[in-house]
Amino acid sequence: MVNNIKEEIRAYWDFRSDSYDNSPGHSGFVDIWKTVLSEIFKRKMKILDVGCGTGFLSLILAELGHEVVGIDLSEGMLNKAREKAKNLGLDIEFMVGDAENLPFEDNTFDAVVNRHLLWTLPNPDKAIMEWARVVKRGGKVVVIDGKWRKNSFNESLRTIFRYLAVAIYEKRNPFQNMGYKEEVAKMLPFNGGTDAENIVKLFKNANLDEIKVNDLSWIKETQKKNLPLLYRLAWGNTHYYLVEGFKK
Repeated sequence: MVNNIKEEIRAYWDFRSDSYDNSPGHSGFVDIWKTVLSEIFKRKMKILDVGCGTGFLSLILAELGHEVVGIDLSEGMLNKAREKAKNLGLDIEFMVGDAENLPFEDNTFDAVVNRHLLWTLPNPDKAIMEWARVVKRGGKVVVIDGKWRKNSFNESLRTIFRYLAVAIYEKRNPFQNMGYKEEVAKMLPFNGGTDAENIVKLFKNANLDEIKVNDLSWIKETQKKNLPLLYRLAWGNTHYYLVEGFKK
């Protein structure tokens, strides 16, 4: 069943790869992100970007001087990432990989990072265990995520505005592949995002130590102020955060 789910997930992101970078929640404000990542990764490291998508974090980390490996389930997303890295003259290894079953030996990386990934995993607990496994002792795991949606009347209104924004600004059909099939979504524990406290629990279960939560809501607020009207109406007050923990 899980393998079938992952094939559905892979197909969805292959489809989304052509339009993914048009979504303002996933691109832009590179200077802000460069500052955030510089504060988190202060020395030169070998970093694994899990669920790297079209390479947003990977590209920034490589520009900061880190050795970067990016993995993703979707070959379509990876092709976009490879093209961007080539255009920027950056040496990044991009490869197909499952975030819950990493193709690496124990203690391979100085750090593992991901952004906007946990909501799309059938087994986020297993994934974080894997990330902790491949990090060296003293290394860190970093998750950038948020609580994206809540069941409410206001959320229903925001969904309407989001569909309009997608049609107008992203030039794609908002009713075509806007999300997973219902049977897939039901198998994703963090579908719609989750609170930072739940990530902290998973970090503790993976024996990560010195766990810190940094509020990144200000990034979303900065983005929101610079978006077209329909996006501003579609975006609610997002609980957005960064969680980091160290391997003992």
